[in-house]
Amino acid sequence: MTTQKRVLVAGAGGFIGSHLARLLAKEGNWVRGADLKLPEFSETTCHDFVVGDLRDQAVAARVVEGIDEVYQLAADMGGAGYIFTGEHDAAVLHNSATINLNILEAGRLAGVKKYFYSSSACIYPERNQLDPNNPICSEESAYPAAPDSEYGWEKLFSERLYFAYARNYGIEVHVARFHNIFGPEGTWRG
Repeated sequence: MTTQKRVLVAGAGGFIGSHLARLLAKEGNWVRGADLKLPEFSETTCHDFVVGDLRDQAVAARVVEGIDEVYQLAADMGGAGYIFTGEHDAAVLHNSATINLNILEAGRLAGVKKYFYSSSACIYPERNQLDPNNPICSEESAYPAAPDSEYGWEKLFSERLYFAYARNYGIEVHVARFHNIFGPEGTWRG
């Protein structure tokens, strides 16, 4: 008899997270979503949804309890108009780093052994992105590090955080760097 996997999608109220939660539930997993808000354009398909702030250690501990796998997509991300002005740099760094630190440590303490972390193409040096016909996004081009924004610096830091936990605590970690994601139910204003 196969045991149903219990997964957490942190950031399940967002565009990518809500689609991922839907897919994971459709594949037969028991899905808990966690976010500051419910999905904007459709009902959640999560079996359990915690509306809460993952910067709060108690909320992070609550959402990872009984979970086998964590899909970590939660971040302080308000779009290019928010992350590239420089006006929100401290909040972007603090909020997203706190979310990642809390989810990872709470999950480790709760026995979670498998994580997916959603990073960003913003980790690549700005110099690699100047030619729109030839962006350089190879693994070896990420270093020497010079991300294009504080958002990119936080994503790069968090990648390293997840891989350090993998090395030190035997946790399985997978990272993907998303590039300009759009589609149905994506916010197009604001």
